[in-house]
Amino acid sequence: MLFENSPAELDRLARSLTASELGPDLQIEVRALDNSPTATLESTVMAVLGRDGYRWTGTNRGYGATHNLGMAEAFAAGADAYLCLNPDAVLHPRCLRELWTTASSPDTGLVDARTFPEEHPKPYDPETGDTPWCTGTALLVRPSAFSDGGGFDERLFMYGEDVDLSWRVRAAGLRTRTAPGAFVNHWVEHRPLTLERELRVLRSAVYLGRKWGDERFATRYARLYQARAGRPPDLEGPPSPVSAAARRFADLTHGLRFARSRW
Repeated sequence: MLFENSPAELDRLARSLTASELGPDLQIEVRALDNSPTATLESTVMAVLGRDGYRWTGTNRGYGATHNLGMAEAFAAGADAYLCLNPDAVLHPRCLRELWTTASSPDTGLVDARTFPEEHPKPYDPETGDTPWCTGTALLVRPSAFSDGGGFDERLFMYGEDVDLSWRVRAAGLRTRTAPGAFVNHWVEHRPLTLERELRVLRSAVYLGRKWGDERFATRYARLYQARAGRPPDLEGPPSPVSAAARRFADLTHGLRFARSRW
């Protein structure tokens, strides 16, 4: 998914995809869904991905809605998996193979890669890869996770949609796993922590709290939003609550980490 990315960034990502060590049993097709205001990235993407690799969506649909569009098309065409990949990421040559190896068991719904130089502190089992939720930077989705989990919640424009999908996938009886040998470089410390970005995070937290039945959690982050924005968060309508049985897969006791820390 693209949004006003630089040509250098896209070229770096394309070169990492080209360098991927796939083997004879793994084939990939690369597609770019562009949420930029205009289709100015078309020529750049076509130069690195080919003529069939670009699609301009016409509007900024948000992370979840855009990848739902891509997954629906990919799985309708018979794909065995779909990789949500941030355009500012760089794959280690064995990343795709390691993701697929971990995802190949039939009970697996989602598999994420390990980001570096900064890795999320959520826990995962070093042998099985089982993890409470999967991050969306480099996230492999199996067809069963899309059909049984229902895809990303499109009311979450940005932040928290990977957490929400992971909980729903687990509630559907599928595993969420980290591939210990899959690495992706994702350097974000140069990004400024803007007020807009902070408010998006807080808004998603309020939404998740209300959706997953923890009003205390929702209230906490609604107050933080109010203090920063001077107004209550607009959730674009109330979220559809999940069942009481599904709520046991949610972890809202560890704040915005949504799981205990590994260290």
